[in-house]
Amino acid sequence: MEIGIVGLGRMGGNIARRLMQAGHRAVVWDKDAAGVATLAA
Repeated sequence: MEIGIVGLGRMGGNIARRLMQAGHRAVVWDKDAAGVATLAA
């Protein structure tokens, strides 16, 4: 399943991380590219 998340702050980042750990594909966007880079690493 592919799930979109806007905003990778405290809540969005944790949601995206847990979804990815569960095997889902997360399509993310954040106004700060560092948040996206941290999640992608």
